Amino acid sequence: MTAEKSERIDWKFMLPLVLGTMMNPLNSTMLTTALTVLCNHFARDVSSGALLITPLYIAATIGQPLMGRLADIFNPKSINRLGFILVFIAAIVGVFAPTFEWLIVSRVLLGIGTSAAYPSAMALIANKYSNSERAIPGNIMGIVTVAGQGTLVFGPLLGGLVTQAFGWQGVFLINIPWVLTAMYLSKNIPSVKKTQEDKNVSIFKRIDVIGILLFSAFLILLLMALIQHADKWIYSSVCVVLFSLFIAWERKQLQPFIDIRLLWEKPSLLLVYIRTLGTNYVLYLLLYALPQWIEGVKMMSPSETGLIMIPMSLMSALIAMIVSSKIKSVTWLNILGVISLIIACSSLFLLNQNIAVIWIIGVTVLVGLSTGINIIANQLSLSAEVPPEKTGVSFGLFRTFGYLGAIISGTQLKSAFQNGITDGGLYTCGWYAITSCILLTMLYFISWKPKKIK
Repeated sequence: MTAEKSERIDWKFMLPLVLGTMMNPLNSTMLTTALTVLCNHFARDVSSGALLITPLYIAATIGQPLMGRLADIFNPKSINRLGFILVFIAAIVGVFAPTFEWLIVSRVLLGIGTSAAYPSAMALIANKYSNSERAIPGNIMGIVTVAGQGTLVFGPLLGGLVTQAFGWQGVFLINIPWVLTAMYLSKNIPSVKKTQEDKNVSIFKRIDVIGILLFSAFLILLLMALIQHADKWIYSSVCVVLFSLFIAWERKQLQPFIDIRLLWEKPSLLLVYIRTLGTNYVLYLLLYALPQWIEGVKMMSPSETGLIMIPMSLMSALIAMIVSSKIKSVTWLNILGVISLIIACSSLFLLNQNIAVIWIIGVTVLVGLSTGINIIANQLSLSAEVPPEKTGVSFGLFRTFGYLGAIISGTQLKSAFQNGITDGGLYTCGWYAITSCILLTMLYFISWKPKKIK
């Protein structure tokens, strides 16, 4: 479905959807400025922070397509509210967590709960305009895109402020008034009526339970293979077996959890997803490593760290708006994206314990510039490749590959900072990121095919 021209925004309808869609990216990066304080509180080394980062992404990687499927089967408004309820429970568990393990439980619930917002919001928006036989207006799609992807760079700032005000509990506590406000405002959202045919079809015939279980087991074993030093080859071998079984099963399903046939039929689309995985890996590695280094090496408070990250957030939002309106070639936009990534990653090697704060801000600006370009580049690359009749499932897969990149970055962060937060650990993150950039550059040459934005 092609976006129509802009129209006046119905904020009574859009505001609760926007608030819900913002929760996942904010919760994914808000933790960055609280990790050091949190790990110290529970007497854990800072590398243990990866155990709080990756569970949210694993839960979201599974939850995003699952919640989208449930939104198709049931009333998407109900699934939207279910997500709010799960986030509320997760926030309570996090605030009152007696042990580090309970924080992991909270992050898993947050991953599942926040996953409901984006697919249910898209289903509600699509229903609103399909009823009047209109395409979704361009400004509406833009709002959802920024809320779902662009707000991730504001997480460190918000996390720093609430951590300074309420301690590490603040990054969980803020979800309570947020979600209660969204739930209250969502009363203005009309329900989607299902046809009798929809109601008569069994849920078990429309949800690929075995595919979900195979994919979940694969992700958990992948995580173990990435973070465990002992028996790594065993976990890796089982991962390969599970992934092979998953592929074989999904190719035979009429309604698969992840549409493997679509990727097989369109290799150029698969390359977009792989590039999304790679860029998300680099961006999340930078977004998590920088705040921890600022607090651990420069010995700044969470609120000071959050303030230092403000220019990054502003640059990301500004550059995203500029490139989306000025650059029409998807290919050149992707090349610009990878160049900006290489520059941002290389700038990490300028940082050291004695460097002035102004230079740290300069590095964060480069990271923000790279984030803004790549968010738009990946979104528009997908729009240029996706078959119109498979837009929904394609954007679901887009989120899944992005989460996979975030999962890998979380485990790499644990490896880089396993001996404490140091300049050397930051440089290790820089080498990880640059290696990924080199691979991304190779992928661009493989898939070189000049395209213009639709």
